[in-house]
Amino acid sequence: MTHSATPPERPFRQKLRILLLWALATAFIILNLVSRPVRPGYSLIESILEQTGTFIIIVGVIGRIWSILYVGGRKNSELVTQGPYSITRNPLYFFSLLAIFGVGLVFGSILVAASFTILAYFIFLYTANREAAYLSHVFGKDFDDYARCTPLFWPDFSGFQWGPERNFSPRALRVTVRDALFIVALVPVSEFFEYLHSQGYLLAAVTLP
Repeated sequence: MTHSATPPERPFRQKLRILLLWALATAFIILNLVSRPVRPGYSLIESILEQTGTFIIIVGVIGRIWSILYVGGRKNSELVTQGPYSITRNPLYFFSLLAIFGVGLVFGSILVAASFTILAYFIFLYTANREAAYLSHVFGKDFDDYARCTPLFWPDFSGFQWGPERNFSPRALRVTVRDALFIVALVPVSEFFEYLHSQGYLLAAVTLP
């Protein structure tokens, strides 16, 4: 694998990633204000999208919690390669992406789900590559060997290993639960705006497929 010619001396700062995700969340709320799905909320397709989206959100939240139970507060200080980290080097980002896709489906638009998921993917991909460069600098051959057999983002379940039990960090768990609740909170927000649209309190400028 190749990294930048000048390896980073410090872990990648997450501020830019967090700001960009906040911007996506803000854009999603604005989208709910000015648009609504082309299908009515009582249609069969709408119901299927909502139920599927809810299931995917649950999988994403559980996956994030599973990941943090393995990495705890040891991110960037210990090379964790077991559990979810044996199928992808960035399970937290992968499961977050699932949850974001689920929120888009709950909104009722495949276009919205795909668009926000793609945008979030590029944010996570940029961050993951920056973090990989730092971890390669810190752990050297151990990380490079791990990276050769474990994908950066999309999971490969063929190499799954449970690994030994680990002591998790309560603080790290609180943070990931907080982040997960933030994503989940977008669902009732979307439902509330849909109700306002259906009652005529809000007029949609556009309808989305």
